[in-house]
Amino acid sequence: MPQIRFEFKYILDTVQEQALRSAVSHFMEPDASAAKRGGWYPVTSLYFDTPQLADYYDKSGGYLIRKKLRARIYEQSLRPETPEIWLEIKKKYDMSFEKERCLISQDDWENLQQCRYTKALSAPRSEQDKAVLHKFVWYLLQEGRHPSFFVRYQRRPYRDPHSDLRITFDNRIEAYRHTDLVEPLFPKQVHAGAIMEVKFSRNTLPGWLGTTLRMYNLSRDAFSKYGIAVERLRSYDTMPR
Repeated sequence: MPQIRFEFKYILDTVQEQALRSAVSHFMEPDASAAKRGGWYPVTSLYFDTPQLADYYDKSGGYLIRKKLRARIYEQSLRPETPEIWLEIKKKYDMSFEKERCLISQDDWENLQQCRYTKALSAPRSEQDKAVLHKFVWYLLQEGRHPSFFVRYQRRPYRDPHSDLRITFDNRIEAYRHTDLVEPLFPKQVHAGAIMEVKFSRNTLPGWLGTTLRMYNLSRDAFSKYGIAVERLRSYDTMPR
């Protein structure tokens, strides 16, 4: 069963981002996966939505229970030598969330793109990955989902060595209406500032974090990278509400 965690988001300007990163670095350490890549790494996602953009409208409509399906890599663009492709099902329950993910191969990805679902499902994999892949494909077929939006940003992650607290700073968010993880020619920047995400499973946050947030007068925001991408890319044809 996926673990229930909490997720708080804060929109930061350039000055706030530098100050918060400095404060966080005094109490937390850079995530190992980013430390070996200069402190940050790219996150590239391809979101699967329905023809009616149900996920977007669930978010913009303020629904407390909603979900997103996406494929994700930790590179600028999908390449033949890309080591990992992840399929993720993220379900939100107000301020908490659970995420299920499975690792797939390049062949699996090509089979999914070509709608060869039986072939993808029959490939050998762990029981846990198999269960997530079956669920992912079920949502594709049951809800008519298809790859819709390419979203990419730079992430600087920090972890608490004594708990599961994780804080990330995401910036340079860009997107494109696209159907693949291969980089489009002209992605559009959809948000200029940074987003700080605080993820944890305990009911309380450390005192130093609360003090820092109050110091900079920060409050939680319901920001969605996917949501802002859809709205910015459809600015010529405003989304009906």
